[in-house]
Amino acid sequence: MLLGTAWGATAETIMIGVSDSDGEYVKAIVPTISEALQEYDYVAIVEPSTNSQENIDKVRNGEILAALVQLDVAALNMTEDKDPSETLSLLGGKILSVPLFCAAYKGGNVVTYHDLTDKQEVPLKISVGNKNAVTARTFQYLMTLDPELKDIEFFHEEDTMMELNRLLSGRRNLVCFVTMPDPEHELIKMVTGHNELFFITIDKLSFAEAKVNDILIYDIIEVPVTEGFFGFNPEKVKTLITWIGFVVNEKQIDKTLSKQLTQIIRNPDLWSNSLTTKAKRLFETVVNRIGEVVD
Repeated sequence: MLLGTAWGATAETIMIGVSDSDGEYVKAIVPTISEALQEYDYVAIVEPSTNSQENIDKVRNGEILAALVQLDVAALNMTEDKDPSETLSLLGGKILSVPLFCAAYKGGNVVTYHDLTDKQEVPLKISVGNKNAVTARTFQYLMTLDPELKDIEFFHEEDTMMELNRLLSGRRNLVCFVTMPDPEHELIKMVTGHNELFFITIDKLSFAEAKVNDILIYDIIEVPVTEGFFGFNPEKVKTLITWIGFVVNEKQIDKTLSKQLTQIIRNPDLWSNSLTTKAKRLFETVVNRIGEVVD
């Protein structure tokens, strides 16, 4: 088992892979897990990676014991051909989630997700960031779910702010990114603060039925993209969210530790009184499930 000594001779360290692109929203989970693990004489620390695929590869290869990974990325890897020996395993199901935001130019030919599946004379130009990062991988998985999502040319530029400027220049039809639902995020503010940009609706209900190991990968929700007036009547966009799960190397993890981690992840009291309280409350208070707002 890949553990190192920490906190003197009494605790051992578990390296948990977290993508740099996931931000503090995801990284805050690790201190929470670490705090809960102390009674079992373990401590968890973040092992940075460039993207979720790198996290998966490190777990599969035994370089790290566990990682926080988007479930759609996990689904692309937890197949019979890519993981025949069932090395990868999700502990405790879903933890937190992050929305997919797609910005378009007002007056352009993309208004909702359904415009992406129309037959195009010229492929739509969609920016999705690094080809191995979460946004690109999300689209890769969506294309396996919707065969009509095909007349597209993807751009893998990592500077999303510059890509938004290219959207304003007419060089992109859509700029997409996955991030925490924070109206103060610079990319969200760039879109909501510009009269010529808006977030498209992504509401294909069949996406909400996709599963990995019987766990739903996506939900469709309404996400506030502005603060509103003193918190009231914020502007919202209906979009897809991808869940984040805790992936481990089943061949290496100690069974007792696996049980302890599962109990920690599934403990609602831990998450409501922890270092992730801000992130958790942000998600729980600013989003509504589509079933609550649309019948």
